[in-house]
Amino acid sequence: MTLEQLAFISEVEATGTIVAAARKLYVSHTTVSRAISSLEDELGFAIFDRSRKGSTLTEKGAEAIRLAKIILENAESLRQLGKSEETGTLRIGAYPVGTTSFLQDVVSRFNHIYPEYTIFLNHTGVNNIIAAVRDLELDFGLICCLPELCSSIRTSVQVAELYESELVVICSPDAPLAKKPYVTPDDLKRETFILQSEEQVLYMMQHIFFPEGMPPISMFSNNADLIKTTVRSSRMVATYVKMVVADDPLIKSGQLAYVPIKLGDELYKLKYLYVRPLKKRVSAAERTFIRLLPF
Repeated sequence: MTLEQLAFISEVEATGTIVAAARKLYVSHTTVSRAISSLEDELGFAIFDRSRKGSTLTEKGAEAIRLAKIILENAESLRQLGKSEETGTLRIGAYPVGTTSFLQDVVSRFNHIYPEYTIFLNHTGVNNIIAAVRDLELDFGLICCLPELCSSIRTSVQVAELYESELVVICSPDAPLAKKPYVTPDDLKRETFILQSEEQVLYMMQHIFFPEGMPPISMFSNNADLIKTTVRSSRMVATYVKMVVADDPLIKSGQLAYVPIKLGDELYKLKYLYVRPLKKRVSAAERTFIRLLPF
Protein backbone atom coordinates (compact mmCIF):
# COMPACT_ATOMS: atom_id res chain seq x y z
CA MET A 1 0.00 0.00 0.00
CA THR A 2 1.37 3.42 -0.95
CA LEU A 3 0.35 7.03 -0.45
CA GLU A 4 0.07 7.32 -4.23
CA GLN A 5 -2.56 4.56 -4.32
CA LEU A 6 -4.50 6.28 -1.55
CA ALA A 7 -4.30 9.59 -3.42
CA PHE A 8 -5.59 7.85 -6.57
CA ILE A 9 -8.66 6.34 -4.90
CA SER A 10 -9.39 9.64 -3.16
CA GLU A 11 -9.30 11.51 -6.48
CA VAL A 12 -11.48 8.92 -8.24
CA GLU A 13 -14.02 9.25 -5.45
CA ALA A 14 -13.94 13.05 -5.83
CA THR A 15 -14.20 13.16 -9.63
CA GLY A 16 -16.38 10.12 -10.23
CA THR A 17 -14.29 8.52 -12.98
CA ILE A 18 -10.81 7.12 -13.42
CA VAL A 19 -10.31 9.20 -16.57
CA ALA A 20 -11.18 12.47 -14.80
CA ALA A 21 -8.96 11.57 -11.84
CA ALA A 22 -6.04 10.75 -14.13
CA ARG A 23 -6.45 14.09 -15.91
CA LYS A 24 -6.44 15.94 -12.58
CA LEU A 25 -3.34 14.05 -11.40
CA TYR A 26 -1.48 14.37 -14.74
CA VAL A 27 -1.01 10.63 -15.17
CA SER A 28 -2.51 8.10 -17.59
CA HIS A 29 -5.83 6.45 -16.76
CA THR A 30 -4.05 3.09 -17.10
CA THR A 31 -1.69 4.07 -14.28
CA VAL A 32 -4.61 4.94 -12.00
CA SER A 33 -6.59 1.82 -12.93
CA ARG A 34 -3.67 -0.53 -12.31
CA ALA A 35 -2.80 1.13 -8.99
CA ILE A 36 -6.39 0.76 -7.76
CA SER A 37 -6.59 -2.87 -8.90
CA SER A 38 -3.33 -3.61 -7.08
CA LEU A 39 -4.63 -1.98 -3.90
CA GLU A 40 -7.92 -3.89 -4.13
CA ASP A 41 -5.98 -7.16 -4.50
CA GLU A 42 -3.91 -6.30 -1.44
CA LEU A 43 -6.96 -5.39 0.64
CA GLY A 44 -9.07 -8.30 -0.54
CA PHE A 45 -12.16 -6.31 -1.53
CA ALA A 46 -13.37 -4.00 -4.30
CA ILE A 47 -13.21 -0.29 -3.52
CA PHE A 48 -15.24 0.75 -6.58
CA ASP A 49 -17.95 -0.73 -8.72
CA ARG A 50 -16.84 0.29 -12.20
CA SER A 51 -19.13 0.86 -15.16
CA ARG A 52 -19.31 2.96 -18.28
CA LYS A 53 -21.03 5.67 -16.23
CA GLY A 54 -18.14 5.92 -13.78
CA SER A 55 -16.84 4.47 -10.52
CA THR A 56 -19.09 4.24 -7.46
CA LEU A 57 -17.94 3.24 -3.99
CA THR A 58 -18.74 -0.12 -2.51
CA GLU A 59 -19.72 -0.29 1.16
CA LYS A 60 -16.20 -1.24 2.22
CA GLY A 61 -14.82 1.19 -0.35
CA ALA A 62 -16.53 4.11 1.42
CA GLU A 63 -14.78 3.17 4.66
CA ALA A 64 -11.49 2.75 2.79
CA ILE A 65 -11.81 6.27 1.38
CA ARG A 66 -12.54 7.70 4.84
CA LEU A 67 -9.41 6.09 6.26
CA ALA A 68 -7.33 6.99 3.19
CA LYS A 69 -8.19 10.67 3.60
CA ILE A 70 -7.12 10.58 7.24
CA ILE A 71 -3.81 8.99 6.26
CA LEU A 72 -3.24 11.52 3.46
CA GLU A 73 -4.03 14.47 5.75
CA ASN A 74 -1.64 13.15 8.40
CA ALA A 75 1.04 12.58 5.76
CA GLU A 76 0.67 16.19 4.62
CA SER A 77 0.91 17.38 8.24
CA LEU A 78 4.08 15.33 8.63
CA ARG A 79 5.57 16.91 5.52
CA GLN A 80 4.72 20.37 6.79
CA LEU A 81 6.34 19.62 10.14
CA GLY A 82 9.70 19.62 8.44
CA LYS A 83 8.80 22.77 6.53
CA SER A 84 7.51 24.84 9.43
CA GLU A 85 10.39 27.31 9.06
CA GLU A 86 10.53 27.11 5.28
CA THR A 87 10.03 30.28 3.27
CA GLY A 88 9.79 30.54 -0.44
CA THR A 89 8.10 32.13 -3.41
CA LEU A 90 5.81 30.92 -6.15
CA ARG A 91 5.96 32.93 -9.37
CA ILE A 92 2.81 32.45 -11.41
CA GLY A 93 1.68 33.94 -14.71
CA ALA A 94 -2.09 34.05 -15.25
CA TYR A 95 -4.32 35.17 -18.12
CA PRO A 96 -7.09 36.07 -17.76
CA VAL A 97 -7.86 37.00 -14.16
CA GLY A 98 -11.44 37.96 -13.38
CA THR A 99 -12.85 40.39 -10.84
CA THR A 100 -14.17 37.44 -8.81
CA SER A 101 -11.84 34.62 -9.71
CA PHE A 102 -11.48 31.06 -8.46
CA LEU A 103 -7.79 31.96 -8.00
CA GLN A 104 -8.73 34.01 -4.95
CA ASP A 105 -9.98 30.91 -3.17
CA VAL A 106 -6.97 28.86 -4.30
CA VAL A 107 -4.52 31.49 -3.02
CA SER A 108 -6.31 31.62 0.33
CA ARG A 109 -6.24 27.84 0.73
CA PHE A 110 -2.61 27.65 -0.41
CA ASN A 111 -1.63 30.30 2.15
CA HIS A 112 -3.19 28.19 4.89
CA ILE A 113 -0.97 25.24 3.88
CA TYR A 114 2.17 27.28 3.11
CA PRO A 115 1.90 30.37 5.35
CA GLU A 116 5.56 31.31 4.84
CA TYR A 117 5.29 31.38 1.03
CA THR A 118 4.79 34.53 -1.02
CA ILE A 119 2.93 34.35 -4.34
CA PHE A 120 3.88 36.69 -7.16
CA LEU A 121 0.98 36.68 -9.63
CA ASN A 122 1.91 38.15 -12.99
CA HIS A 123 -1.15 39.11 -15.04
CA THR A 124 0.09 39.60 -18.58
CA GLY A 125 -0.45 38.29 -22.11
CA VAL A 126 -0.39 34.62 -23.10
CA ASN A 127 2.76 34.85 -25.21
CA ASN A 128 4.58 36.76 -22.46
CA ILE A 129 3.65 34.10 -19.91
CA ILE A 130 4.81 31.27 -22.17
CA ALA A 131 8.14 33.02 -22.81
CA ALA A 132 8.66 33.71 -19.10
CA VAL A 133 7.91 30.08 -18.19
CA ARG A 134 10.26 28.84 -20.91
CA ASP A 135 13.03 31.13 -19.66
CA LEU A 136 12.44 30.08 -16.01
CA GLU A 137 11.33 33.57 -15.00
CA LEU A 138 8.02 32.05 -13.84
CA ASP A 139 7.46 28.73 -12.07
CA PHE A 140 4.35 28.05 -14.13
CA GLY A 141 1.51 29.68 -16.01
CA LEU A 142 -2.29 29.35 -16.10
CA ILE A 143 -3.59 30.53 -19.47
CA CYS A 144 -6.59 30.46 -21.73
CA CYS A 145 -5.57 29.45 -25.24
CA LEU A 146 -7.34 29.28 -28.58
CA PRO A 147 -7.72 25.60 -29.56
CA GLU A 148 -6.15 26.44 -32.93
CA LEU A 149 -2.93 27.63 -31.24
CA CYS A 150 -2.46 25.08 -28.43
CA SER A 151 -0.25 22.71 -30.41
CA SER A 152 2.18 25.50 -31.31
CA ILE A 153 3.19 26.14 -27.68
CA ARG A 154 4.02 22.52 -26.79
CA THR A 155 7.50 22.78 -28.28
CA SER A 156 8.66 25.33 -25.69
CA VAL A 157 6.82 24.36 -22.48
CA GLN A 158 5.07 21.40 -20.88
CA VAL A 159 1.30 21.67 -21.28
CA ALA A 160 -1.57 20.08 -19.34
CA GLU A 161 -5.19 20.87 -20.18
CA LEU A 162 -7.23 21.69 -17.07
CA TYR A 163 -10.59 22.87 -18.37
CA GLU A 164 -12.57 24.22 -21.30
CA SER A 165 -14.69 27.36 -21.15
CA GLU A 166 -17.03 28.95 -23.66
CA LEU A 167 -16.15 32.22 -25.29
CA VAL A 168 -18.95 34.75 -24.83
CA VAL A 169 -19.78 38.23 -26.01
CA ILE A 170 -20.76 40.76 -23.35
CA CYS A 171 -23.24 43.48 -24.17
CA SER A 172 -25.91 45.73 -22.71
CA PRO A 173 -28.80 43.66 -21.29
CA ASP A 174 -31.29 45.53 -23.48
CA ALA A 175 -29.31 44.98 -26.69
CA PRO A 176 -30.90 42.65 -29.31
CA LEU A 177 -27.93 40.27 -28.95
CA ALA A 178 -28.78 39.68 -25.28
CA LYS A 179 -32.08 38.04 -26.25
CA LYS A 180 -30.39 35.32 -28.34
CA PRO A 181 -29.44 31.85 -26.98
CA TYR A 182 -26.14 32.21 -28.84
CA VAL A 183 -24.57 34.42 -31.48
CA THR A 184 -22.46 33.69 -34.55
CA PRO A 185 -19.72 35.74 -36.24
CA ASP A 186 -22.35 36.73 -38.80
CA ASP A 187 -24.47 38.22 -35.99
CA LEU A 188 -21.45 40.17 -34.76
CA LYS A 189 -19.94 41.50 -37.98
CA ARG A 190 -21.75 44.85 -37.72
CA GLU A 191 -21.18 45.31 -33.99
CA THR A 192 -18.57 47.74 -32.67
CA PHE A 193 -15.99 45.97 -30.53
CA ILE A 194 -13.74 46.83 -27.63
CA LEU A 195 -10.86 44.35 -27.69
CA GLN A 196 -8.49 43.22 -25.00
CA SER A 197 -4.86 44.06 -25.80
CA GLU A 198 -3.88 40.42 -26.25
CA GLU A 199 -2.35 38.88 -29.39
CA GLN A 200 -4.59 35.82 -29.32
CA VAL A 201 -7.72 37.98 -29.23
CA LEU A 202 -6.65 39.82 -32.39
CA TYR A 203 -5.68 36.52 -34.07
CA MET A 204 -9.10 35.09 -33.23
CA MET A 205 -10.90 38.09 -34.68
CA GLN A 206 -8.81 38.27 -37.87
CA HIS A 207 -8.33 34.61 -38.72
CA ILE A 208 -11.16 32.64 -37.08
CA PHE A 209 -14.25 34.82 -36.78
CA PHE A 210 -13.85 37.49 -39.47
CA PRO A 211 -11.34 36.34 -42.12
CA GLU A 212 -13.21 38.29 -44.80
CA GLY A 213 -13.02 41.61 -42.98
CA MET A 214 -12.94 42.94 -39.44
CA PRO A 215 -15.92 44.63 -37.76
CA PRO A 216 -15.50 48.15 -36.33
CA ILE A 217 -13.14 48.34 -33.33
CA SER A 218 -13.43 51.39 -31.09
CA MET A 219 -10.69 50.64 -28.56
CA PHE A 220 -7.95 48.24 -27.44
CA SER A 221 -7.34 48.03 -23.69
CA ASN A 222 -5.79 45.74 -21.08
CA ASN A 223 -8.01 47.27 -18.38
CA ALA A 224 -10.84 44.78 -17.84
CA ASP A 225 -12.90 47.15 -15.69
CA LEU A 226 -12.68 49.90 -18.31
CA ILE A 227 -13.84 47.49 -21.02
CA LYS A 228 -16.83 46.28 -19.02
CA THR A 229 -17.97 49.71 -17.86
CA THR A 230 -17.66 51.09 -21.41
CA VAL A 231 -19.75 48.22 -22.79
CA ARG A 232 -22.30 48.83 -20.04
CA SER A 233 -22.71 52.50 -20.97
CA SER A 234 -22.69 52.07 -24.76
CA ARG A 235 -23.86 49.86 -27.59
CA MET A 236 -20.42 48.29 -27.98
CA VAL A 237 -19.53 44.65 -27.29
CA ALA A 238 -16.49 42.71 -26.09
CA THR A 239 -15.43 39.07 -25.87
CA TYR A 240 -14.63 37.27 -22.62
CA VAL A 241 -14.15 33.74 -21.36
CA LYS A 242 -17.25 32.53 -19.51
CA MET A 243 -15.25 31.17 -16.55
CA VAL A 244 -13.98 34.70 -15.88
CA VAL A 245 -17.08 36.78 -16.47
CA ALA A 246 -19.97 34.56 -15.29
CA ASP A 247 -19.65 35.63 -11.63
CA ASP A 248 -18.75 39.24 -12.35
CA PRO A 249 -20.77 41.72 -10.22
CA LEU A 250 -21.93 43.60 -13.33
CA ILE A 251 -23.32 40.36 -14.77
CA LYS A 252 -24.93 39.26 -11.51
CA SER A 253 -26.56 42.65 -10.99
CA GLY A 254 -28.01 42.63 -14.52
CA GLN A 255 -25.98 45.61 -15.74
CA LEU A 256 -24.27 43.44 -18.37
CA ALA A 257 -25.35 40.33 -20.25
CA TYR A 258 -23.30 37.62 -21.89
CA VAL A 259 -24.15 35.29 -24.78
CA PRO A 260 -22.13 32.25 -25.99
CA ILE A 261 -20.52 32.44 -29.42
CA LYS A 262 -21.20 29.60 -31.84
CA LEU A 263 -18.80 28.73 -34.64
CA GLY A 264 -20.23 26.25 -37.12
CA ASP A 265 -22.21 23.62 -35.22
CA GLU A 266 -20.43 24.01 -31.87
CA LEU A 267 -20.09 26.64 -29.16
CA TYR A 268 -16.58 28.05 -29.41
CA LYS A 269 -14.47 27.10 -26.38
CA LEU A 270 -11.02 28.07 -25.16
CA LYS A 271 -8.74 25.67 -23.34
CA TYR A 272 -7.46 26.55 -19.86
CA LEU A 273 -3.90 25.26 -19.64
CA TYR A 274 -1.24 24.67 -17.00
CA VAL A 275 2.15 25.38 -18.57
CA ARG A 276 5.52 24.80 -16.95
CA PRO A 277 9.17 24.60 -18.02
CA LEU A 278 10.27 21.60 -20.08
CA LYS A 279 13.02 20.62 -17.66
CA LYS A 280 12.40 21.69 -14.07
CA ARG A 281 11.41 19.73 -11.00
CA VAL A 282 7.88 20.34 -9.76
CA SER A 283 8.12 21.68 -6.20
CA ALA A 284 5.78 20.47 -3.47
CA ALA A 285 4.34 23.99 -3.25
CA GLU A 286 3.57 24.10 -6.97
CA ARG A 287 2.03 20.64 -6.88
CA THR A 288 -0.18 21.71 -3.98
CA PHE A 289 -1.31 24.91 -5.75
CA ILE A 290 -2.33 22.98 -8.88
CA ARG A 291 -4.10 20.32 -6.80
CA LEU A 292 -6.21 23.07 -5.20
CA LEU A 293 -7.55 24.31 -8.55
CA PRO A 294 -11.27 23.46 -8.87
CA PHE A 295 -11.05 21.38 -12.05
